[in-house]
Amino acid sequence: MQDTPIPRSRISNAIDSVAGALGGLGIATFTAIIVYVVICRYAFSFTPRWSEEVPRLLLVWVTFIGAVSAFVRNTHLCAGLTDLMVKPGRFRSFLAALARLASFLFLIVVFWSGWQITGLTWSHETTVLSWPAGLSYLALPVTAAAAFIALVAAELRK
Repeated sequence: MQDTPIPRSRISNAIDSVAGALGGLGIATFTAIIVYVVICRYAFSFTPRWSEEVPRLLLVWVTFIGAVSAFVRNTHLCAGLTDLMVKPGRFRSFLAALARLASFLFLIVVFWSGWQITGLTWSHETTVLSWPAGLSYLALPVTAAAAFIALVAAELRK
């Protein structure tokens, strides 16, 4: 429901800026690693041992960091059917508030379940680098908390 844009606070803007910077850095690093691995594989017939683990970890983190920015900017996927089916007014505003409440509840569930699975997998090690397997799952609670804080800051700004 894109009825009215969510007002952005300084906290939301800061979180969005950090998410954008980290996401851009992650994508640049991911790209450099992939280019390096392809050159190694085809030019030198050598594949680095870590060529699967590190890009996969970066891809997971960049995806969830991008989701934070989408929550802050209110640009995440939405069908827009409510805008087509419900005329502007109280009921549409009520549905928008209900959607925001659902987003808050969703982020709480993602945070809690992500925290649980991170704790369960932290003692496991990745196959090649022996890093904690929970590093991939840690993206869930970290980014859910960031998105939650940004949305709360935007709500308090209203």
